[in-house]
Amino acid sequence: MTDQLVTNIIAGVGVGYEVVTPNRTRRSYGFLGGHTASADRHLTKITLSMLRELCRKNDRETSLFSGILDRALDNIFGSNFDFVPKTGNEGLNNQVKDYIDARMKAEMCDASGVMDFIDIAKTAIRGVWTDGDLLMVKKPNGSMLTFEADQVASPTAGENTKGERIIQGVELNENNRPVGYWVKQRNTTNNYGGVDIHSKYKRVAAPNTIAPAYRKRFGQSRGVPYLASILGTYERFNNYLDFEQFAAEQNAMIGWKITRKSADSLLPGDIDNIDGESQDIFEKMQQMYQGMMLELEDGEDVSMFGADRPAVNFDKYVIICCRLIGVGVGYPLELMLLDYSKTNYSSGRMGMAEAKRMFRSWQRFAGTKICLPWYKWQIARGMASGELPANPDLFEVRLQWPAWEMIDKKKEADGDNIAINNRSKSVSQCIRERGDVPKEVFEEIANEQKLMAELGISAAAESEPEKNEPDGDDQDSKEDKESE
Repeated sequence: MTDQLVTNIIAGVGVGYEVVTPNRTRRSYGFLGGHTASADRHLTKITLSMLRELCRKNDRETSLFSGILDRALDNIFGSNFDFVPKTGNEGLNNQVKDYIDARMKAEMCDASGVMDFIDIAKTAIRGVWTDGDLLMVKKPNGSMLTFEADQVASPTAGENTKGERIIQGVELNENNRPVGYWVKQRNTTNNYGGVDIHSKYKRVAAPNTIAPAYRKRFGQSRGVPYLASILGTYERFNNYLDFEQFAAEQNAMIGWKITRKSADSLLPGDIDNIDGESQDIFEKMQQMYQGMMLELEDGEDVSMFGADRPAVNFDKYVIICCRLIGVGVGYPLELMLLDYSKTNYSSGRMGMAEAKRMFRSWQRFAGTKICLPWYKWQIARGMASGELPANPDLFEVRLQWPAWEMIDKKKEADGDNIAINNRSKSVSQCIRERGDVPKEVFEEIANEQKLMAELGISAAAESEPEKNEPDGDDQDSKEDKESE
């Protein structure tokens, strides 16, 4: 019984949903072997490969797609990501910090010696967004050897001689827990674009790896690109932009038309028939050269023609497409286009609040899947080598994420003051939210006050926060009224 026949039977008895009926954009979903809609059934090797290549292509070639990734990495890691040891002992914290800082450098962190830890972490998140997953293999010397998603694959039947349960390069036990990964190294015959000569597949035990993956279903052995959901809309939108740009380019070349009054005494083809061919052909096209002078016949006129570009609805279409794409990745329109010219403070805060929730979720992903596993591995190595004392407190650490700029500094500062006075927030928490280290800020303030006292400069008087009541001068009130 075919899938279509089953669908027709179900439809005939009035059972099910019309949305599952195959059409131009929806393939027929099969019942092969009872694997309908299972995670590893719909994420085949070919499907994953095509999704990865589409994401990589758009990242390489289109500014909007690449900008989505760049803005994400800027907000997830920023420029001041760091590990802050929390052992409870200041001297021990400093010892651990020096040890970790040395191992974050490229020559000790990357097996190829190219990227430092933050570069690796950023590139790993970029890989999860475009490829779905990747594999970082822990080397005995403390460095990591990274394999991209396409390098993790199941070996051939001849190489898999022990009968392991391997699905798309991931070896699973009876509980579907990854116990190993099968990888292949690349060797090319020339500098770039040569034929790949892959080495044999090698097995890497799962405890010796860091394997971040974006999974949307429990049964997935491999991750799916985070940006996969926007590809359909983005591809159509990008094609539209390409056509509009091409039309504008053609229009900029200036087309000319020659109009002439009809003459009753002449038949079509008698005028401008310079090639001597059939008298039935009337040549209407003239090639115009730069700076040329054209002698016209009586009754002829020359004028330019062309279509106006961009089209009338260009802006509206771009905005709605960017909104739809932004929904898939959690970006407000302003962040998609980096344009806040038509946004007031209230709308800007609301949009960025939603984006920050998305970025925080990815900070948690990066922390639990990449940063903390690497940190604990390095601490364990330090204890084993005797470079660090054998103390379980050394594993305690806080991840320092980047801070976001205040949209309205006065209002947010007043809000922090109220929270501190109400004992619902600490000064240190406020400082960390700005991306700074409380101890360093306090030390700087103390040194500054000491220097000011030595120079006879009086400290600024403390002032109570003003009541945050909207009035005629309030920026939000003004802009909200203007938008009504």
